[in-house]
Amino acid sequence: MSAALGLVCRTCNRIIPESDFRMVCGTCRTPLEVGYDMEKLKQALQKRTPVDSAASLLESWRGILPIDRPELIERVCIGETQTPLVKSAALGRTANLGALYFKLEMGPTLSLKDRGTSLCALKALELGFDTLCVASSGNNAASVSAYAAKAGLRAVVFIQKDTSASKIFKMLAYGTRVVRIDGDMSTASRLCGEMLRRHRWMQAGGPNPYRLAAKRTAAYEIVHQLGGQTPDAVLVPCGGSAGMVSAYRGFCEMAEMGMIPSVPRMIGVQLSACEPITRAFEAGRDRVEPVEKRPSFSDALMNNTPYWGDQALEAVRRSGGVMVSVSDQEVADTIRLLGATEGLFVEPAGAVSAAGLRKLAASGSLASMDTAVCMLTGHGLNAPRAAFGSEPLPPIIPPEVAAVESYLAG
Repeated sequence: MSAALGLVCRTCNRIIPESDFRMVCGTCRTPLEVGYDMEKLKQALQKRTPVDSAASLLESWRGILPIDRPELIERVCIGETQTPLVKSAALGRTANLGALYFKLEMGPTLSLKDRGTSLCALKALELGFDTLCVASSGNNAASVSAYAAKAGLRAVVFIQKDTSASKIFKMLAYGTRVVRIDGDMSTASRLCGEMLRRHRWMQAGGPNPYRLAAKRTAAYEIVHQLGGQTPDAVLVPCGGSAGMVSAYRGFCEMAEMGMIPSVPRMIGVQLSACEPITRAFEAGRDRVEPVEKRPSFSDALMNNTPYWGDQALEAVRRSGGVMVSVSDQEVADTIRLLGATEGLFVEPAGAVSAAGLRKLAASGSLASMDTAVCMLTGHGLNAPRAAFGSEPLPPIIPPEVAAVESYLAG
């Protein structure tokens, strides 16, 4: 049996059995999360150390996940292994850090979403659902499509009209039913919600408590990969903000169990074009309020009503962190920098963390820190032209050595 107690409301502390699956508390209307017996969680980690060579991170971290039927892991697995933690070759030095690491959250479908979707698909099988659905800017839709295909579930995904073609083709490759809505993400989310009230589908997006439960394993991985050490700061891209909240939950659990001395400073990074959490942080508010979105070259992170926004704000404040926003140009410059100096090709939604680190370093805000981790949450192939705009392709060179030499000397 897992260490899970059930689905917990952190407002009224009500515990709901997992068999009565829902995403919000019926009394408080606040998000539900998986609650754990901390003693059982500690015992599970002592009995079963993470299996680094496992084919699935669900197997690696099975002891701390709400999995009742581990035999289903093989049925949903598409290779979502623990993700690499790579030490920076250049950016860490220019930021005057003792050590900077990149957590490459790029699973089988090339984004961070696979960590959470894998558990959502498994729990759908455990709880008897036959359909996964999600409203997504693209990456989550592709991930849900892939895992539904492997698990033998139906997938229905709602996307905004401006979703990039590369992401749409990924969804179609998995045979999913793509509902492309004439509107933005809020419109797609509204339609998805209305369909959920009509059908017994499992919503596999950010509001799903199992997504948060699985994503928190990234925090455990960071500590495991650093040999039990904790970084001074972790920088996380913030859209719907499940990534921020889940990482914070994971570090808090480890601190409570005595595995780490303290929780690292959680630093949230948003796009300036859509920065509701940053504005709330800077204004000293406890609640995140919608903002008007401005045009951006990224179709992700543009969530002006983040589902986990209030919880992300709390995580940043309680950990002693900050919120920072970066412009499209700062992100584009960082994508090129990561490629040219670190050998990493990252999409805009993933590169914002590194762009935020550069901005904080330039202002001297990292002076008291020695070690930091940037969460890079999506491969550049999800939006390959984003940082290049209308820049033309390289010229065609005649097939002659002299022409090549001349071109390289130019």
